[in-house]
Amino acid sequence: MSTEVRSVQRALQILRVMNERVSWTLQELHQRTGLAKSTLHRLLGTLEAEKYVRTDPHVYGHYQLTQAVGNLSCGVTTQMQLAELAAPIMVSTTHAIKWPLSLGVIDRHQIRVVYCTMPYSPYAMRTSSVGRRYELTESASGRTYLAFCDPAERRILIEEMNSREDGGPRMTDLRAMRHMIRQTRRQGFAVRYGQHRSESAALAVPVFSAGLLRGVLVYTTFARQMDERMLKRAVPTVLGTAQRIGEALAPALRAGAAPHAQPGVLRQDPAGRMAAA
Repeated sequence: MSTEVRSVQRALQILRVMNERVSWTLQELHQRTGLAKSTLHRLLGTLEAEKYVRTDPHVYGHYQLTQAVGNLSCGVTTQMQLAELAAPIMVSTTHAIKWPLSLGVIDRHQIRVVYCTMPYSPYAMRTSSVGRRYELTESASGRTYLAFCDPAERRILIEEMNSREDGGPRMTDLRAMRHMIRQTRRQGFAVRYGQHRSESAALAVPVFSAGLLRGVLVYTTFARQMDERMLKRAVPTVLGTAQRIGEALAPALRAGAAPHAQPGVLRQDPAGRMAAA
């Protein structure tokens, strides 16, 4: 049984079409969408009542989007876009290498997994890691983020860690931290080796886009598999996948930072969440 609602589909179609330019007549929308004029008139009236569409005050019979349409994208963060755009790239890599990948983003003083390919890997140790959190000092993903974020952000993260009240690890040995950062940046990745052969091990690399660190990409395998030979084989693949993810995100970031968006045309807020890493 279909759960689609035709009127909702048509209203969204109208909004997508009207986003192409500033002003439309009923006839132009009819030609562009293929919807009957009576249907368009009814849906435009509803959208106008909800403050998403207005009649052009300067040109009779023309319709425009309002700034309220921009509110529909306020919840779209860079992290959400990163996960959505990374998914097919990560799945493709997992199909090729069989091992699972996960994508982590910073969430206060931890790394939070926003996407993983465990369902696509025959060797995954669990069904999913989405939502799991990892400490910055104890995980490959956390050490990678600390190493490659800019110094100002690193100071904030250390302050967050050292003021936490949940009993978690703190960063008090700054000399050890600086050594870890130098080593991680020199080799371009961080590794967590499992203590027992039955445990997992992880390799993490940074994901950059538009010149900024956006997250970390993590390759997971069995502890007994993680050796120099596997690293030599895996690192180029994981780094290449991270680069493809960054390249896929860059156009969305540029669109979100458009400095002179036309009034009434749907754009990401250049000063809002889209600009936040």
